[in-house]
Formats: sequence, C-alpha cells, structure tokens
Amino acid sequence: MGMKIAVTGGSGLAGSAVVSHLLEKGYDVVSIDRRPPPDAITEFRLVDCEDLGQVYGACCGVDAIAHLAAIPRPIHHSPDQVFRTNIMTTFNIFEAAAVLGIPRVVYVSSMSVLGLPFSYTPIRYAYFPIDEDHPGAPQDAYALSKALGEDIALAFVRRMAGELSVASLRFPWIHSPESFRAELPPFQQDPALGATVLWGYIDTRDVAQACRLALEADISGHEAFYISAKDTFAKADSSALAQAYYPEAEITSHLSGNQSLFNCAKARATLGYEAQFRWEGYEWT
Repeated sequence: MGMKIAVTGGSGLAGSAVVSHLLEKGYDVVSIDRRPPPDAITEFRLVDCEDLGQVYGACCGVDAIAHLAAIPRPIHHSPDQVFRTNIMTTFNIFEAAAVLGIPRVVYVSSMSVLGLPFSYTPIRYAYFPIDEDHPGAPQDAYALSKALGEDIALAFVRRMAGELSVASLRFPWIHSPESFRAELPPFQQDPALGATVLWGYIDTRDVAQACRLALEADISGHEAFYISAKDTFAKADSSALAQAYYPEAEITSHLSGNQSLFNCAKARATLGYEAQFRWEGYEWT
C-alpha cells in the first residue's frame, strides 16, 4: 500500500480534484469533509475540522495532510464565522499533525495574504510580478485567516524542531473549466472587475498537481509559494493593465502579453511546478 494522504475539504471544488489526482498517482487517500463527496471514489470521513477530537480520529494513521478545508470566501458568512472556522480548522490540523507525528502538511493558503480581493480600502502593490518577498497587507477576515494560517504553520514547524515540514501554497482564484465558463465572462468583458484579483486564476487540475508536488518535495521548515496559471484571464496586455489600475507599482521584469502577474519561479525551482492548463484551451460550448 502506498503513502496515505488525508485531504481536508476533499468534497470541494479544489479538494475533489486533489483527491482524484492523488488516487491516479497511486496514493492511498482519505477524504475529510463536513459534507459527502460528489463521487464515492475513495475512503471518506465525515468530519468537522473545528473539532480537534474528530481531526485526531480522521488523521490517525496517515502519512501526510493536504489541508484545503476552509470557508473559501467571506460573502456568505459573517466575518467572525470566516475567521473562527478558518483559524480553528488550521490550528487543529497542525495540532493533530504534531501529536500524531505526521511529518508533512500542505496548507492551501491564498493570494489573499496580499490583502485582496475583499479588502475594505484599496491595496497598493510595490511591484509586479508578485513573488514571495512582496509584503502582505490583509484587512478582512478571510485574508487575515490565511496569513495567520501561515503563521500557525511556522509556529508548529518551530515547535516540532525538524520533525514537521510545511508548504503553504498561495493560489489565485481557483476554477474548473465549468466554473470558469459560468463565472468569468463578465470579468473578461470589463477588466476593472478583475483588478482586485490581479486577473489571476488557476485550474483545479493544476491545484491538484501543485499539492502533490508539495507533498513529494524535498523541503524543510516552512516554505510559501505562489502558484498560478501562466496567463491572466484578461484579454488585455498585462503591463497595460498593471499600469492602468496600479500605477504606483514598479514593473520589475518584462511581462509578455497576458502573462500572469504572479511569479511562480520559486515553485518551479523547488517543487517542479509548471502550469499545464490555460483558459484559452478550454472547450467552450
């Protein structure tokens, strides 16, 4: 039997893609969620990750955890719900990893550590393309929960003194081809709508690939990575968009066409990540 991976949030848009991909690659997978999965393709455990005891039971015997369980956007929940849920689920996952001796956690963070897209006041950027050295500026409950989630990861790495390693993956707006077709056309027609997400996106299949690579990578301590598609979902030139909507930001390297405003060089070098899917390759009906 291969390495056993627990995937929290395994019934969600991204989580179900991660579960499927890991199974295809020969991993033994247990999917953990508060609701049943869309398809019964692997072992499933109905778990509220805000309950530490349930997390202990669900993660007992696994070799690594991919932690995707969270309220993914604050528009349908109150700020306290978003913050409490995302922080407690993340703390409980790391507490379980520490107590159970699970040596690797992949934490699905977000580009929202920059402060977007739910900020109360406009976010200013120092430069494009964004890399891991760019300062964060969270304001809202979701962005704050993701930034503090990375702090929780670092705290547990510190606590475990070499026995735990964590990769925090900072994804932009996550889409399947179906959700892209349903949600993105208005954003493509009006570039201003996409400014708060820096016109960034990633295909769920690339999310799954990145999570697997992060589970397999030779890393120590805590490392954060920006992970995105190679392009933006905008049809306009990326340099022109950046200069029009964020004129204070310096363009530190040439942006070709609608190249992504997220620099994935660290993920490429450390994880071997290379985006495989672009919206222009989707089949439109």
